[in-house]
Amino acid sequence: MSGPRRALGWLVAAPALAFLLAFLALPLVRVLREGGVSVGVWADPYFRERLAFTLAQALGTSALAVTIGTPLAYLLSRYAVPGKATFLRALLLPFVTPTLVAALGLLALLGPHGLLGVDLSDTPGLIVLGNLFFNLPVMIRLAYAAFARVPANALNAARTLGASGARAAWTVAAPLALPGILAGATLVFLYSALSFGLPLVLGGERYATLEVEIYTLTAYELRLSEAGALVGGQLLITLLATGAYLWLARTSGAVQATRALPRARRGTAALLYTLLALVAFICFAPLLAVTFGSVRGTDGLTGAFWAGLIAPDADPPLTLLLGNTLRFAGLTLLGALTVGGTHALGAWLARSRTLDLLSLLPLMVSPISLAVGYLLLYPTLRAELPLLIAAYTLLAAPLVTRSLLPALRAVPPRLTEAARTLGSSPLRAWGTVTLPLVLPALRGGGALALATVLGEFAATLVLTRPEWATLSTAMYERLGRPGAQNLGEACALATLLMLLALAAFTALDGGKGEIT
Repeated sequence: MSGPRRALGWLVAAPALAFLLAFLALPLVRVLREGGVSVGVWADPYFRERLAFTLAQALGTSALAVTIGTPLAYLLSRYAVPGKATFLRALLLPFVTPTLVAALGLLALLGPHGLLGVDLSDTPGLIVLGNLFFNLPVMIRLAYAAFARVPANALNAARTLGASGARAAWTVAAPLALPGILAGATLVFLYSALSFGLPLVLGGERYATLEVEIYTLTAYELRLSEAGALVGGQLLITLLATGAYLWLARTSGAVQATRALPRARRGTAALLYTLLALVAFICFAPLLAVTFGSVRGTDGLTGAFWAGLIAPDADPPLTLLLGNTLRFAGLTLLGALTVGGTHALGAWLARSRTLDLLSLLPLMVSPISLAVGYLLLYPTLRAELPLLIAAYTLLAAPLVTRSLLPALRAVPPRLTEAARTLGSSPLRAWGTVTLPLVLPALRGGGALALATVLGEFAATLVLTRPEWATLSTAMYERLGRPGAQNLGEACALATLLMLLALAAFTALDGGKGEIT
């Protein structure tokens, strides 16, 4: 029985594998052929400096995420906190927030004439804060899950032997949770190293990362061989980081059963609520700032920025931006559900670890690198919409797969066997038993995919045409224009995009999605 089932699984996954071959593997091979095997580019001090800055800002972000997120995750796992579940769920908000919204929010807070009166616009601090905005929630959630796996009796035994709470946490809980903590830190490093929109908007030429350099070489200087060489170096870094993450994630154990938790007192409570306030400021203040920036003029509150978006002479008109954004997102959602869903179904049927790992490949490659590969491999399709949708689908499909596959594995086999025993065909058993059980996970993956694509920016910037302008590209265009009106309109577009992403996520998933 296992042989036919394995063959069926590979057959079901075949379309998804063909998609990966056409829109991931072949474009990357083409990029590497263009210059990826050349090491000459790394002899240039300028590119070595870009590499050093990319690694430094990613490592700095990881260190800060561990420093802030680990103690908070431990305290949340050990003490009862009112609204803890809501807080952990709200941490999904930065993940579905478009990159440019975060960049605008940070500028509104800590840029020239920022709300806090501190200008960090000419420093790398804004890039690190932006990376923390997106990745601190990932660190907290992964570390929280790791501490939740630590047996309570191990900590109780240490306290019984005279260890203080802090000593028990350091000598017992931290070593046991270390694989999960390191997995979170590795994921933060990976996401920060591949960050594009934040360094592009906030870093300028002085603080450009490899991603920004690849985009500049491709879009402005047409130095494709050097861009290809940088893509090869970046791919090596991401492969090493992803391999480390997968190895660390596999060492994690099972989550312990929920138990009654005590309330934190005195110094512990002060530390807990201080960390909660710090995380809330990092993760939510930029969102409030960008919303405030859309109605804050030099003379007080104003509606001029929103009025500018809907003015008859607005270029491009808001209806075009909204229509393109929703159209592209809808087409991508269909593609992601098809590709990601069949990939997950095939991996589940075949019980194949290889198929499981292959679904992760798109997460290891930056959108800019993919877009460069598309331009090189499919030059005749560079102005065609299907190529842009294919790029979106490739970036979104893994989110569907990673959400659906664990749900499929959790379906008790005896349920479908009982349906078959009662006379149901395999297809009917799937539709009446398995599908209802995994539908919430499918909706959650679709919601994450849709929210991510709504704010996609990197691949769009390389592959787009003027008539394909979206909310995110219009926002970037206004940021490049001088004047308070353009900045205010960019904030209004960012607010609109943020509301769209939230609405899509809530409608599909009800705010119950999980990211691990």
